[in-house]
Amino acid sequence: MEKWVVYKMKSFKTYLKEFAQQSPSDLVFDVHTGDSSSLKIPISTSMFKRIWPDTIRATVFHATDSLEKLGKLEGGKKSISAFFSMMSRYMETGVATGGGIVVEMEADVLISARDDIMSQVDTQGRRWVEMSWFANAQLGRTGPEFGKVEKDLNWLIKNLVIKHLSPILGKTEVKKVGEFAIWGDIKRYIKGDGKMLRLLIKEYFDGVERVLKKHKKVMSGIFYSYAKSKRMTDNSWDEQIVNNIKVKKVHLIDFTTKAPSLQDKLDSDKEYAKSKNWPVKVWDATETVDLEIYTRAVVKKEQPPRNIAY
Repeated sequence: MEKWVVYKMKSFKTYLKEFAQQSPSDLVFDVHTGDSSSLKIPISTSMFKRIWPDTIRATVFHATDSLEKLGKLEGGKKSISAFFSMMSRYMETGVATGGGIVVEMEADVLISARDDIMSQVDTQGRRWVEMSWFANAQLGRTGPEFGKVEKDLNWLIKNLVIKHLSPILGKTEVKKVGEFAIWGDIKRYIKGDGKMLRLLIKEYFDGVERVLKKHKKVMSGIFYSYAKSKRMTDNSWDEQIVNNIKVKKVHLIDFTTKAPSLQDKLDSDKEYAKSKNWPVKVWDATETVDLEIYTRAVVKKEQPPRNIAY
């Protein structure tokens, strides 16, 4: 029987909070289900390059309220959320934070999804995706093969706890409390031992990479099938986790007829784009549907790569 994992889609304002960072340890040990479904998988550029050396380079779009933050990421390894498809009313949401900006850019696609991945970002700019999303993404396509991924991740956590915590707590206590319960409360059990914490995080990263590499075929179908298809969703927006971005054009939504106080922000965005030699197009607030049509046309024109083997 297939297992359905139900989660609530985050709000678009949450989607815009690209830089609400958490420490890697907060994400590694954030488990609440007693199994691998709540584990967070690090979307590490170096890890993914080792497993999938061929890169999907694509034109994507990014909704933001700060060109300065985006400018600091251009050409770098830090990943951000982008989209192929988004409804116009969500592009307009930028007005709540001082003006909507949609950035057209080339980028390397690390994970591609037709819906909201609900990724989280850590203090190093690395994104993390909960296993429950992968479980939902694969339903009806990979079946038992994905179950093997979950099984291996379950064993990863159990083995790490048995290896490192049994000498501290004893095998009987580990069995009594449960490996996932201990993993989720690891900082209390190791009592501030920073060296142990760093070791556990490193071995978690190494273990996740081994599991992904072992199940490369099934995971590549989840990660890249959308980017290699029509790149169009029925949802309000899709989500592409990308890095190594190169800005092609900046689209500014002009809300000044509704809110004259935003004129300074609009002028500032124009000046910053000019300083970076980024082409700019200004869209009136009444034209956001046209902006949506434009983004869809750009995506449709670009043929997905079909010669990359994963």
